[in-house]
Amino acid sequence: MSAKLWFILFIGVVVMSSNVQAVDKDEAEIRNAINGFSVFADHGAFSYLARVLAPEVELDYRSIFGGEPERVQRIDLMKRWMAFLPGFDKTFHNLSSIQVSIEGSRANAAANFTASHWLGQEGYWSIDGQYRFGLIRLDGHWLIDSVVVELQREEGSREILQQAPSLAGAKHRLRQSLLPNEL
Repeated sequence: MSAKLWFILFIGVVVMSSNVQAVDKDEAEIRNAINGFSVFADHGAFSYLARVLAPEVELDYRSIFGGEPERVQRIDLMKRWMAFLPGFDKTFHNLSSIQVSIEGSRANAAANFTASHWLGQEGYWSIDGQYRFGLIRLDGHWLIDSVVVELQREEGSREILQQAPSLAGAKHRLRQSLLPNEL
């Protein structure tokens, strides 16, 4: 084989290797936080959900509910979500196509999502869109400090959003009682 062909082959291997390279530790932690955001919410694991959030979080849900962005203390946000999300029979926040960019101690991530909510036999509400997350590195860990929702599609009825809070407390207590005592 000629030197030119070896050089081209070498360059091809280097390029392919760089494209299949595993994500680095920071990106892995950021992806874990973002995936945890949806999984912990769906499982009602609010103490774990709080662990992926910064002490203060900016929320921008204008594309769904109107209003203005707001800054919320993590503990207040957990109380708010605990009084709402467990009221559904089931939620599923499916994330895909997560993109991450890191600059120093700040990071941004975007993920396509479908958030589905079920209540009773007929109650269903689902939205599709994109989450945009801001993250900050605090004490060596990446934490979500902003969440923006960009709504693209909606189906079902928002009526179940009004019903869920009245059911949340009892359903949350029931789910907590099902946890093994050994944990």
